[in-house]
Amino acid sequence: MIEQIIELKKLIASEGAILTNGSAYGTEIYLGKNDSAENWHEIPLEEYEKIQAEVQFELEIGEE
Repeated sequence: MIEQIIELKKLIASEGAILTNGSAYGTEIYLGKNDSAENWHEIPLEEYEKIQAEVQFELEIGEE
């Protein structure tokens, strides 16, 4: 039997901010083994909401 200890690195966004790497978003991010904190940055919640509204609009147009 092999026993391993796995260490995860978790990033938590500041209050009023969202973490993003340019394609994924979240308030709490667990980094994978090939990811690093340098790939992520915070954006204001208002900017995230604007991005989400634009994505939703594009999805609705695509359904027509």
